[in-house]
Amino acid sequence: MPPIAPTSRDGEVRAKVVQSVGMVDLHREIKSNVAQGATLYTDGWVAYRGLKAMFNHSTVDHMAKEYVNGDCHTNGIESFWALFKRGYHGVYHHMSRKHMHRYVDEYTFRFNRRASEMHSVFSDAINRIAESKTLPYKTLIQKA
Repeated sequence: MPPIAPTSRDGEVRAKVVQSVGMVDLHREIKSNVAQGATLYTDGWVAYRGLKAMFNHSTVDHMAKEYVNGDCHTNGIESFWALFKRGYHGVYHHMSRKHMHRYVDEYTFRFNRRASEMHSVFSDAINRIAESKTLPYKTLIQKA
């Protein structure tokens, strides 16, 4: 259940846990989160093939040490995953599959507010906590 994160350079990162990073699952998620005709910049992962039918899709070939091709690069989304991985290794040390969506949501929230004033981020976090359902400890620790 690896997470994926379609993004917009002038928008927000949307990330969620998916069953696989195979073509069927990725295409379904991209189609449901990205406007038809939008421009997509990806690396050369085989599961991204065929996206040109609905999107303006350009790729960079990291295997050939190509990291920028005109406007096409994946630096922004790689920043998101770097932040997520630092959280994994530096804060949590382990993320369970059962709660992976919670970790992904936390780091998506952080990344999308990285340029915001701290009082705004804090206020947004408090509002989200007030609106959320409780997670009883028994539910938290029970086996998936």
